[in-house]
Amino acid sequence: MSLLTLCYIIASVTFIIGLKMLSNPATARNGNLIAAAGMTMAIFGTIFLYSYHEEGVDKSLGNYAWIFGGIIVGSIVGTLAAKRVKMTAMPQMVSMFNGMGGACAALISMVEYDHIIHHSDGETQMGLLIVILLGLIIGSVSFAGSMIAQAN
Repeated sequence: MSLLTLCYIIASVTFIIGLKMLSNPATARNGNLIAAAGMTMAIFGTIFLYSYHEEGVDKSLGNYAWIFGGIIVGSIVGTLAAKRVKMTAMPQMVSMFNGMGGACAALISMVEYDHIIHHSDGETQMGLLIVILLGLIIGSVSFAGSMIAQAN
C-alpha cells in the first residue's frame, strides 16, 4: 500500500467521523474541524505524493504555483464570505459553495475529455468516457440546482 493510499484512507475515515459529528449541535464544530483536517490531508497528499508514469518518464503533479495560488485565493474568498454572511443567509452561502464544487467537477470533466481525445493512443476506454460524462452531467446539474437554490 502506498503512502498516498494510506492518506486517502485516513482522510476518508475523518470525513465519515466528521459527518457523523455534524448530526449533533454539540459536536458539530469539532466534526467540521475533523473533516477539514481530513480534506487537508487528502489535498496535500495528492499534491506532494501523486506521480504518474508517461512515456518512460516519472512525472509529479507539477504546477505548484497555480495550485497554491488557487488554494490561497479560495481560502481568502471563502473566509471573507463566511465572516460577512449573516446567519439567516447561511443556507444560500452553503448552496453557492456547493454549486462551485459542481461547476469544478463539470470543468474537470471537460478538461479530461479533451485530454483523452488529444492524448489517447486510439484506444479510448469506454468506462473512462462514461465516468467523464457522468462527472459533467452531475456537476452541471449540481451547479444549476445550487444556483437556483442560492437565489431564493
